[in-house]
Amino acid sequence: MDSLLQDLTESIAGNSLESQVRALIQLLQQSTGLESAYFTRIDLTKGVQQIVYSLNTGQLQLNEGLSVDWNDTLCKRAIEQNQFVTNDVSACWADSAAAAELGINTYISAPVQLSDGLLYGTVCAASTEKTLVSTSNATLLQLISRLIAVQVEREQLLQQLAQENRQFRNVALTDPLTGLGNRRALELELKRALANSQRNGTAVFVAYIDLDNFKSINDLYGHDAGDRFLLAIAANLKVGRRDGDFIARIGGDEFIVFGLLTGNDVMQAAKALRQQIFDSTQGSFDIADTLLHYSGASVGLVIAEPAEHVQDILKRADSEMYLQKKRRVTTRR
Repeated sequence: MDSLLQDLTESIAGNSLESQVRALIQLLQQSTGLESAYFTRIDLTKGVQQIVYSLNTGQLQLNEGLSVDWNDTLCKRAIEQNQFVTNDVSACWADSAAAAELGINTYISAPVQLSDGLLYGTVCAASTEKTLVSTSNATLLQLISRLIAVQVEREQLLQQLAQENRQFRNVALTDPLTGLGNRRALELELKRALANSQRNGTAVFVAYIDLDNFKSINDLYGHDAGDRFLLAIAANLKVGRRDGDFIARIGGDEFIVFGLLTGNDVMQAAKALRQQIFDSTQGSFDIADTLLHYSGASVGLVIAEPAEHVQDILKRADSEMYLQKKRRVTTRR
């Protein structure tokens, strides 16, 4: 008995649900001596029971992935009749075609029921031989089913927490209107890109985009129209972007695009890229009941210098954007 308890203690020390369940059904098989021990999942909506994990050591082969009609299972009959141990299946449940086909004589099971009352699955052992099942083994089976239920709920909770953490992280790093990255996401991703650039010797560009006269759009057409315009600009900025390029909205009418520059002449590539980004911000935009003809944003584009800090390159890109803005004002005059 001491050895059995030691095995049980070790069986629940695994990190994953699978490792824990496999250890527990191995313990069940070794203790009972039955040919097969297995864990099942039950889908009551589809009326199907499936073997998830199994251990087969004799003639009876109950393989993982096997699905059967829930209404024909011994597990369902055992739960309904509250009879979880028998070494004469044909006498108890002669109407089970699956049991007759497999030649099962000895069968024990316990439901894996979660704390909310949901029937999650079963843990079972079976054999073609007629074998006497001791009271201690029946008690062990009940204990194993409770341990599996606890581990299932633990894993479900961990998965839920992980999903919520991902959702919170996405919210914390996403602009709520456009779905683009926000300033925090920009700084994190740009820092990573600059570090990779320094290691790999690649060139990183940063384009600072300011939507000129955006306030007047809000004033003339309303904030809903302004939001539609921002969404349209965000969509346009995505067009033609390469894998690895990053787009962020960092203010009411300010966007950042950064990524790698490719080609032999990075200066010429930067010039062409700035023009492409500018072109994506001009044209006609449908904002509610109005077709807005927009002459384009001010776009400043710079190339990161070796070991340059994130804030420094953003400041240079901002300054370059203001130079472009001044040039456009001068040109209009």
